[in-house]
Amino acid sequence: MQKNLFDSSTNDIELPKDEMMLAIDRGIERGEKFRKTNKLTSVLKRTSFFTSTAAALLLTSGFIFSPVTNVLAQVPLIGGIYEKYHWQMGQELASEQLITEINETAQNNGVEMVITSIFYDGSYVGLTFKATGETLSDSIGGESSPESGLTYEMFDGKDTSTWPGTMGSLTKEGDGYVGALILKNPNSIAESSLTLPITFTHIAGVRGEWAFNLAIEKLPSKQYAIGQTVASEDGKYQIEFQSINVGQTNAILSYNILSTAGVEGEVFHLKIYDSKGEELLQNSLSHSKAIFDMNSGNADDFITVETSFKIGDKEIKLEALKINLD
Repeated sequence: MQKNLFDSSTNDIELPKDEMMLAIDRGIERGEKFRKTNKLTSVLKRTSFFTSTAAALLLTSGFIFSPVTNVLAQVPLIGGIYEKYHWQMGQELASEQLITEINETAQNNGVEMVITSIFYDGSYVGLTFKATGETLSDSIGGESSPESGLTYEMFDGKDTSTWPGTMGSLTKEGDGYVGALILKNPNSIAESSLTLPITFTHIAGVRGEWAFNLAIEKLPSKQYAIGQTVASEDGKYQIEFQSINVGQTNAILSYNILSTAGVEGEVFHLKIYDSKGEELLQNSLSHSKAIFDMNSGNADDFITVETSFKIGDKEIKLEALKINLD
């Protein structure tokens, strides 16, 4: 939320301080009860919960008169934009209060860009933002602008290894536009923390540079060592499974192909099933790691991995591997 907007809207308001403090105390009390029953909940999650609980009480309390309600209603709900885009990962993390609200600002050519929230879960980094300014187009950019209404580059544009990801079109909201990105970290090892350099270069018809270096900690995850090798019946194909890291919404399975028959046209395939035998949605398979959907809060006792190589119509299956996640 922009500070100037809040100041200009609240300067002349006489606040019922006693009632507001009582509401905040109730919010903190509810947060304490939640913490005691969820000892493994992260610090970020608890902090967000306290903030959200107090805000919810303020918004729903009967003593709040309309000017205060109008101002507080403009506070962006963390992760709400993910619901507009129907992005399940962002929605799940938002519902668990695992998205961190931030307020990183950059200004250029009459446009203010604000990064409003961020998360780092497994291989993915997500962020939401808001752009305001009188120079912004009434549409997301018109015929000459990109279809999404924005462009960006990473690593100061000097590195061609910009992370792949999903970008939502700008959405009109209030006096500006909001949007979101979910980027996939291509590094083989998901660091516990990272700094994401990103520069927006086009927003709703305005060209410019809005640069950010966003520091973020990875959400809690569980690491399991595997250290097992599977092979085909003739022993020509061998794969070593090294480890699996289960995050809040996705998991990373690391493996190494030790040997193949060396036949031209060999294509590697990998499928993962939960303990009920249902195949888990696989997001990517590259650089000796498979990324697939898995919620750590509802993780199965085990998963089963099936691998094979295909050469035209011929399929060479390897032993199935059961990985315990107790």
